[in-house]
Amino acid sequence: MSQRALSKEDAAIFESIHVVNDLTDAPYQSAQPPYVSLYLPVQHEDREGGRNDWDRIELKDLIKEAQENLERMCSDKSQYEGIEKRMRFIEAHPDWFVWQNSKSAIAFLISNTAVFVYQLDIDIPNKGFVTVSDQFFMKPLFRAFEHGMRYYLLMLSNDRFGFVEGDQSSLRRMPMPQSVHDEFSELFEDYDGHEGALDYETLEGHKSPYHGWLSRNDVKKEEGEKFFRYVNKAVNDTFKKHDPTPVILVCLPEHQTEFRRICTIHDVLDKGIEKDPGSLSYPELLKDAVGLMEDYREQDIKKLLEQYSYEASQGKGSSDPVQIGQALFDKKVGTLFMQKGKVLPGSFDGATGTVTLDSATDPQDDKEFDPASPDLVDELGQAALLQGAQIIVLPEEQMPDGCAVAAIYRY
Repeated sequence: MSQRALSKEDAAIFESIHVVNDLTDAPYQSAQPPYVSLYLPVQHEDREGGRNDWDRIELKDLIKEAQENLERMCSDKSQYEGIEKRMRFIEAHPDWFVWQNSKSAIAFLISNTAVFVYQLDIDIPNKGFVTVSDQFFMKPLFRAFEHGMRYYLLMLSNDRFGFVEGDQSSLRRMPMPQSVHDEFSELFEDYDGHEGALDYETLEGHKSPYHGWLSRNDVKKEEGEKFFRYVNKAVNDTFKKHDPTPVILVCLPEHQTEFRRICTIHDVLDKGIEKDPGSLSYPELLKDAVGLMEDYREQDIKKLLEQYSYEASQGKGSSDPVQIGQALFDKKVGTLFMQKGKVLPGSFDGATGTVTLDSATDPQDDKEFDPASPDLVDELGQAALLQGAQIIVLPEEQMPDGCAVAAIYRY
């Protein structure tokens, strides 16, 4: 969707809508209640790149429900005017890229100043749901981001390259701005901006990422080094300046060595995929990338659990929800572990740090998507997220002592 085709007001709204791939406190920044949390399952039958009729009808019903709840919650329409404008914008653009790249579900976290969109690989029950409250409903997002897996692939040869974004289940080409195409066309006479280094159209079709292209073997060493330096600059300037997402280098061993020697891209993983990108199919590339990221994640979790064990023994960590609540009140939680799928009836008062545990004999239920079901784990998670803490979701067997929550303190 081109901003040039939008009115000035719609262009400003478009700028305030962010498709995100990680879980941070960003939705709360520069925003005040009320907050709308809208979760919509996505139907993929009869879809031609945009939203289909089922999506349209269900979205319209959820927006209507949100508007009715806003009217009941707020005494003045000016309190939610920005939310209404953003919901109308989303409803009015069925071919927006959000729908084209949708997975099993979409979550919209909407305030008067911004919209944060999450494309989810989890099943949302029934026809979706919407909440209007003084905080966002985050419980499904904690589940969706339990793997926390997001990465880039830098596909490289001595005279071709491309940049790809990946997660647990998919790869997506990252289009380079025209300025990068123009620069490479001027610097390297053999470069073809439509079928050369930056062409990743075929990833969408699960074919070879290089569209049958094979890198030349007769590139002189000095030419190859010059190419690597410009690749390094293009990636730094275009994607990685303020983005901490890890980068996996995909190229032959000799190119791994040569590129790493001049590389200044931050967050490039020490271990790469040492294969010719032109020889990898989509499934092979995804499998290799996910396997590498899972290895790194397991190493990180092992280190964090060892750190927790030590810090808890020194009084700088706990698995007691009451103590964690007080630590959150004191703003000293650095990492919060949450047990996957665990619901702990109870509540947390962020103003006092008070934790109230429910008297239910069985603290685990199946109300994972029910915002009316009080869940202490979710409330502690939200409070930690707002303080910039790291959130780690683990299965019961990996949790310290099998607890529902555990925390490492900053001090």
